[in-house]
Amino acid sequence: MRLRRDRLRELRRARKLTQAQIAIAVGCARSTVSTWETSGSMPRPAVLRYLAKALGTTVADLTEPGGPPSLRALRTAAGMRQVDIARMLGVGTPTYCDVETGRQKIPTRWIPLLARALDVLPDSLRELTATRKNKTSHRNAIRQQMNPESDSESTAAPDSREVIPGPKYRLTAPL
Repeated sequence: MRLRRDRLRELRRARKLTQAQIAIAVGCARSTVSTWETSGSMPRPAVLRYLAKALGTTVADLTEPGGPPSLRALRTAAGMRQVDIARMLGVGTPTYCDVETGRQKIPTRWIPLLARALDVLPDSLRELTATRKNKTSHRNAIRQQMNPESDSESTAAPDSREVIPGPKYRLTAPL
């Protein structure tokens, strides 16, 4: 997801605002607003929300999606931080972070809450979960193709007669 720098400049000029006035409205430096307009770098979600409000538009109008939507892109478009979503769900920020990054799947009970907070349909979040599962399956298939000798043999339990080497150096207490 990127900031639509041309749209930002267009809205600012249409409202006859200077970069300094926008900077005061969102609580940043004038040079930061200039950077957004020239490079399209993305402000923090909370600042993005203030920026949209100052320009009388939505966060979605100021951003352009890059590829398929992710939970992070939806959260950022809603102008929310991970900690905001975690509080709303009643979980810790690391727990939500694990879900957002794909280390854990989205719990079913979160879907209606996230849909309301992110202003999306619950089905789109379910599709997001399904897409993530397919990507994981595809990634695992590629890994197995790249390393065929680590098939079932490496996942099998070691034979009880097999000698497992110990550490190379042993620490001993002085006598």
